[in-house]
Amino acid sequence: LLSAAVEHHYSRTLRCVVRDTAPEELEQGWEALEIQARTQLAADGFAVDDMVLERSANMHYKGQIYELSVRAGPGPFDAEAVAELEEAFAREHEQTYGHRAGPDEPVELVNLELVGRGLTEERGLPAAGQNPKAPANGKQARRAYFGQALGWVETPVLVDRNQLSGTQPGPVIIEEYDATCVVPPGTAAAVDANGNIVLTL
Repeated sequence: LLSAAVEHHYSRTLRCVVRDTAPEELEQGWEALEIQARTQLAADGFAVDDMVLERSANMHYKGQIYELSVRAGPGPFDAEAVAELEEAFAREHEQTYGHRAGPDEPVELVNLELVGRGLTEERGLPAAGQNPKAPANGKQARRAYFGQALGWVETPVLVDRNQLSGTQPGPVIIEEYDATCVVPPGTAAAVDANGNIVLTL
């Protein structure tokens, strides 16, 4: 969450048969959503050049209950864009349900949708330092069962992932306050720069 992009999602109901609707009406609907998005992103502290607006349409074949959302072009919306929107829906319907209706089957628009995204500088997660609370010699061991082939094996038990030194072969059990990670025999464990336990099979 600390490194997630800033996004705001907007939706506006506009029930109509796509091919029977004036492109200008669709354009006006998206423009109204874009005004909301730009206003909010500006209040969040983003400059105009750092705002990305993505349009989509929530649609179905007339008479269907469930909708699919497909991306729409940035505008201005014209007759060619209307045809492409219907075709994009047909492709998505075929990919999702395995078929598409014939060209005479009307596509109904249900909602205009918009995502307003504020661009931030690329940043990775900070490298995890050693946990000062990890005991220096907190290693212990106990017998652990690894199936019929291996049976019971005397297995080191660590109370903190930072006790992994380099790449450690299994078996080993890492018991921390919030989770337990079991590294079985034939698997190696190491901690990466972000503090993740990486298992190599």
